[in-house]
Amino acid sequence: MLNYPKIAQTLNIPDLERRLKAKSRARRLVDIRRALSAILIEQGYSVREIASELCRPHSTVVHFVQTHQSLFITDTAYQHLFHQLKDATQWQS
Repeated sequence: MLNYPKIAQTLNIPDLERRLKAKSRARRLVDIRRALSAILIEQGYSVREIASELCRPHSTVVHFVQTHQSLFITDTAYQHLFHQLKDATQWQS
């Protein structure tokens, strides 16, 4: 579903797949999970598929998608991250 090596290279984060699937609540990783969840929803994946991919409960993915829009409007750093991830995942759907 996700091309982790390409995303890791885009963001310059080594071992990104392991970090995203770990229990870390570091803001940067949470923002990446949130943005990826929103992108995957746009691509037609279900909440359960995304939850499985990110090793998160489906309720967490629902929360990610719900909070994405308000964060996107108010946080320019998050906007930049979202656009980077969107470009990195553009050809994966």
